[in-house]
Amino acid sequence: MKLDDVVNHFLLDKDTSGRGKLTLRSYRQRLSMFVQFMSRDCQVTELEQVEIMHLRLFVQALMKTQGYLDHPRRPKSQKMLSVTTVRAYIRVLKAFFHWCLIEDLIDINPADKLTMPKAPTYLIPTFGPEHIEKMLARCDISTPLGFRDYVLLLVLLDTGMRLSEICSLRVEDVYDRYVKVTGKGRKEREIGLHPEVSKLLWKYIHKYRVPSDPTETRVFLGRGKPLSMYGIQALMRRIKSECGFDGMKVSPHVFRHTFAKLYLVN
Repeated sequence: MKLDDVVNHFLLDKDTSGRGKLTLRSYRQRLSMFVQFMSRDCQVTELEQVEIMHLRLFVQALMKTQGYLDHPRRPKSQKMLSVTTVRAYIRVLKAFFHWCLIEDLIDINPADKLTMPKAPTYLIPTFGPEHIEKMLARCDISTPLGFRDYVLLLVLLDTGMRLSEICSLRVEDVYDRYVKVTGKGRKEREIGLHPEVSKLLWKYIHKYRVPSDPTETRVFLGRGKPLSMYGIQALMRRIKSECGFDGMKVSPHVFRHTFAKLYLVN
């Protein structure tokens, strides 16, 4: 069986079984890179030809691959892929070959003996009060765009939402004291809102939120259209530059870690 055909069937099965869009995108990108490597560097095009040696060669190549090499919007990085990213590739490979075994496409799982490179232990960055004050101060709340940015930062800090969750948040899921989000695995959960944040979010929705399409229900908009993940990441890069946070990571995930830290402290 052709390896690329089996990958396509794997992706189809995961799609019909309810995997999220981001999970499917991850599977597709990583397995596509694997298939290309097998064909180009190992002359392997059939599923049955894949052996543990080929998988180890692929992992070795990943460790020497530059970050964002195939990213459509990000410039190629001077740094190699992190160990955490390589481990994510290995998890996808293990999931794929386990599926092949369950589907009786192979008799032996070549990924069973594939070991994970040891991940380094590092301190997860969070924002301090001075960082939060500086970022909020950069938002001109006298303008619709500045008010949106101000509210978006406060909602991230107050709820610890993931990037995908803040992008998909809809008006009908915003209540007086909480918001309802759909997270990983399509699981719904309710997250409480501080009264002041709730008031500002209500004001943004009813005064500054102007969708170009009246049927649009997403909360955070950019030029009348839903603010995408790339749009929010670009906003974070702009805030980082304006605040002069050189050498410091500014992202929705850092807001999430900051929320978790403040929650534990309180």
